[in-house]
Amino acid sequence: WIVIQQRIDGSQSFNQIWNVYKSGFGLYHKNFWLGLEKMHQLTTSADYRLRFEILISGSWFSDEYDHFKIGSEIEKYIVNVSKYNGDKCDIMNHPDPNYRHNGMNFSAPDQDNDPYPNYHCAKSHGSGNWFHCCYYQRVNGIFGSSFDYCYKVATYSRMMIKIN
Repeated sequence: WIVIQQRIDGSQSFNQIWNVYKSGFGLYHKNFWLGLEKMHQLTTSADYRLRFEILISGSWFSDEYDHFKIGSEIEKYIVNVSKYNGDKCDIMNHPDPNYRHNGMNFSAPDQDNDPYPNYHCAKSHGSGNWFHCCYYQRVNGIFGSSFDYCYKVATYSRMMIKIN
């Protein structure tokens, strides 16, 4: 597995601008974001799967997608996932299309690419993500705040990819 995102504590702010999300930040063994451009290059070179792992009250939960791809910067690093399997709920595909992350462009506090009119999700939530209206999961949100509507508050989160 290749770790592309990890939160273990609140020592690293994920309230970063577009170019920082593009190139990556943090320390691989601590709080970390690989970088959208690297994710794009990896996921266009081969067929990858995506795994979310989160720790809540001492219990681990996971969500996996058999297919994961990040578009180019021209495409605003659009995310596409398919074929879900997991412990609790499909955190990228909310039943209400207004809260789906799948198929969304990446937004950062300085670049609003969500389709939600008159509202800037990344700026309002202080983090980058593939927002729609605004989130169902927010692994990059303020540490200690709710992770998503299924899991609530996570103490640890990690996103990983590997070749199928």
